Amino acid sequence: MTLNFARRPFRDYRPVYFVAGATLLAGAILFGINASLYGQFRRDVADTREEISWLEKRQARAGAAAEEARNALHAYELSELSLESRGLLRLVEERQFSWTTLLSRLERVLPAEVRLSRLQPRFEEAGKIEVDIALVGRGPESVVHTLAALARSPYFTAIELKSESRPEAKQGTAEGYAFIVTTTYAAKGNP
Repeated sequence: MTLNFARRPFRDYRPVYFVAGATLLAGAILFGINASLYGQFRRDVADTREEISWLEKRQARAGAAAEEARNALHAYELSELSLESRGLLRLVEERQFSWTTLLSRLERVLPAEVRLSRLQPRFEEAGKIEVDIALVGRGPESVVHTLAALARSPYFTAIELKSESRPEAKQGTAEGYAFIVTTTYAAKGNP
């Protein structure tokens, strides 16, 4: 058997090849368009990524600054509250201070030849009370007797002689020997 390709019906595949070629050409064109769109998208996204990165860094800096400001405000509020509470505690201590107890203790401690001319308490930190006591005695030996008497008392510690002087006599009357003693007073304790 011999094959005769010129015989009818012969098949013409040219339209199929034409359609396949046109389809491949359209696919290649569309692929090229997609590739250029993808490149454009990558360039646009790169700028956007940089902007997003910059915004995230800016947000992190702003968050850190806000946290620092919050901490500073919190510390400021605590220090203000601390100062205010110390002032209130000092005020409470001053209100609770018993002048009667202090004067009765001084009356029991001071020698008979010494009189009290001025008394000034200062309320220090941690409940410490410093007292400036201005006294007038008969002579310099009154200072020694007073310091010894205060030293024996459990209510008076850290006794320090600040000054002593003999005032000028005015028109024939002698004032006495004046001296100032500073001491720490223990307000709490057995009377």
